[in-house]
Amino acid sequence: MSSFNKIFSEAVKNISHFPGIGKRSAERIAFSILKMKAELVERITQSIKDLNKHIKPCKLCNNFSTQEVCSVCSDTRRKKDIVCVVEEPTDIMAIEKTSQYKGLYYVLLGSISPLEGINEESLNIGKLVNRVKKGQIKEVIISTDPDTEGELTAQYVIQKLSRYKVKIYRIAIGVPLGTKIEYIDSATLGQALTKRQLI
Repeated sequence: MSSFNKIFSEAVKNISHFPGIGKRSAERIAFSILKMKAELVERITQSIKDLNKHIKPCKLCNNFSTQEVCSVCSDTRRKKDIVCVVEEPTDIMAIEKTSQYKGLYYVLLGSISPLEGINEESLNIGKLVNRVKKGQIKEVIISTDPDTEGELTAQYVIQKLSRYKVKIYRIAIGVPLGTKIEYIDSATLGQALTKRQLI
């Protein structure tokens, strides 16, 4: 194998780690990088390093933040006894755009997916359970994606929390099945949060 093929193949393999990027897309990205000026490649590389080095999960909710506690958890105007459970930090961004929700969040950083080998133990739910157990949380709104993985995850969260004195809601009206939270328009998502259903 030539040195070009070896370096190129390694780059394609690494680029393929990004979600939604298959081998063909990774090859196109690699060829685009080859055409870029060295300064731009350095800026992109540095940005990726900065993301990985400076942005970490919030110690309370797992939302990504440059601080130990994220801007939502540290906001004194938020309702501290209501928590919206989501799969990813991108879901928080989508919900915040609705301007309908004023509570806190809890990010699971994934969902249960038997096909991908992700089971209940893989979910980061311990901190949420502890807060509910201590009586700090009065309401939990489960806003996992309305697909198979999201529903499995919602049922697991309900099972873990239902033994405690807490009202559990599931995001409902206006959210079409099979759709990811981050792609739903703000008006629809706002209605779903406002008209949530008690479980």
